[in-house]
Amino acid sequence: MKFRLLGNLEALSDESGEPLVLAPKLRAVLALLLISRGRTVPMSQFVEELWLDRPPATVSATMQTYIYQLRKLLGAAGGEAGSAALATDSAGYAFRAAVEDVDVHVFESSFDAGRAAMRSGDHEEAVESFDRALAVWRSTAVLADVPKGPFLEAYAVRLEEARMQAIELRIEACLRLGRELDVLPELRALTVNHPLHEGLHGRLMLALHRAGRRHEALEAYRRVRGALAQELGLEPCEALQRLHRSLLAGGPELDHVADPAGAAAPSVVPAQLPPDVAEFCGRDAETARLERLLTAPGGSGPRIVALSGMAGAGKTALAVRLAHQVRRKYSDGQFFACFQGSLAARSGLPPDPYTVIGSFLRGVGFLPRQMPDDLAGRSQLFRSWCADRSVLILLDDVRSAEQVRPLLPAGPNCAVVTTSRSPLYALSGARSVEVGPIGPADAVELLSRVSGRTWDAHDRAMARSIADDCEHLPLAVRAVGSLLALPSRMPLRRAAQRMADRRQRLQLLRSGSADLCARLEHSYACLDPAAGRLLRILSRATAASFTVDAVSRLAGLDAAEAEAALDRLYDARFLLARADEELGATRYGLMELTRLFVQQQGCDDLADELPEDAQDRAPALFTAV
Repeated sequence: MKFRLLGNLEALSDESGEPLVLAPKLRAVLALLLISRGRTVPMSQFVEELWLDRPPATVSATMQTYIYQLRKLLGAAGGEAGSAALATDSAGYAFRAAVEDVDVHVFESSFDAGRAAMRSGDHEEAVESFDRALAVWRSTAVLADVPKGPFLEAYAVRLEEARMQAIELRIEACLRLGRELDVLPELRALTVNHPLHEGLHGRLMLALHRAGRRHEALEAYRRVRGALAQELGLEPCEALQRLHRSLLAGGPELDHVADPAGAAAPSVVPAQLPPDVAEFCGRDAETARLERLLTAPGGSGPRIVALSGMAGAGKTALAVRLAHQVRRKYSDGQFFACFQGSLAARSGLPPDPYTVIGSFLRGVGFLPRQMPDDLAGRSQLFRSWCADRSVLILLDDVRSAEQVRPLLPAGPNCAVVTTSRSPLYALSGARSVEVGPIGPADAVELLSRVSGRTWDAHDRAMARSIADDCEHLPLAVRAVGSLLALPSRMPLRRAAQRMADRRQRLQLLRSGSADLCARLEHSYACLDPAAGRLLRILSRATAASFTVDAVSRLAGLDAAEAEAALDRLYDARFLLARADEELGATRYGLMELTRLFVQQQGCDDLADELPEDAQDRAPALFTAV
């Protein structure tokens, strides 16, 4: 079967070529599945997309009915293969289809090929790729007849913006090939439909000049200048004004200008993101929600998402997956820098935004002699370069908001994603997101993917036990999974036994780059003495959670001192916290892996730190877990 989303939604039968007749809700369900081709769409995303915050009481049964009806229609149109393409798993539903059978994926793959050809200077290949990408569009509206919720609406906006970028880049490639006469009619129509688009007007002016129509090129400038003044009260951008001055002077450089005013693609398009995490699993609803944040239209400044969480929670993996899913929206460049915040803090080597900005500027073609010598100057130059572009910046393992601010672009078409152990409270405009452990089923699946092994029912029970003892922390699961990948070294039963033994558990998790203890050691070394002492005392308590009042009595601190120390431990992600509305207080707790790690620290002087009458002072802290 063939599926079309670029226009009205159509599912075409293999035999008749006739589109299926689908009810509005079924069209929305099919659209979500096709957009996520091959990836599981979680039930929560269907619920939010179809009903927002008012799902029916029988939402599970209703979704099962929609899937049944859809599978039946697909089977009637495409035979057994049609119905089998719609798969069900424990997390939701997925649709399996080849790239060439879904027009949006044909567009995206051809668009990416065109951009790659532009970067390599193969403009003939770029034109052919962009032609293939644009040929599948039957309308300028994506999913025109589908009722759209928040996800489909954001996706449609992103695809329509990508279509416009493909048009601009195709014209740019034609101009670099000297085909100005071929693109003049299209440019005239585009500038009429987009009277304030300075990039299109710059290309029209250049094409007219090269066609020997300098007076028409100057007239085009007067038109766009008048429209900008009347509609926005603005003068044309500096690049367009510079092109106008060159036209007046008749400079020969216009005959080989490669990047006219407002060009969508710079001479170098940075694509610095790390590879996507192959074994990534879970967090479907969380990823979809963050993707909507980064692709939603509107806003006066950059979109900023700040991920924070304890060591091993998978912040970097989530950030990289998210960046890859939205990178097409930020087609002018994706930048990446790792500040190694925890390691830098321990070694005394401060992260250096000056050097990071320098690497970003080099990535877009600036030479060292063109870069200012001071941080403020480099920051301004980078911000100016980003101003009219769509750029994504991923900053990993950040220690403070001060590191991030010089790297922030100002334009509304840019986005920044940060990861850090502690929340970046001082980062203005950021949407803060707490990253915790993954779900139990996702942890078992991650263990399977990392180890490359599948299990029968008995072995799966042992795998669940291992995942539970890892407390579903992705880094801990990966550490065990990497050992299980060598069955001769670590049989599954032995791994389960060692993880169940509290004395051996941490030792098993010290596995190469997935060493959870090394991450905890970095954070532990940064604690101030008072917070460190309190953490060691709390590691000996057996209660599942505790309040400021109980901790104050146990540690011999007044309430303000205890609360401040607990807050610092929470910010360092050694403690969990939740609001107890009934009690009107915050309850804190430790994960078991954290407790085991801390108990190994400072054992020699723990007797001096833990009062002899501790259980009498705070009996609530020594109840059974």
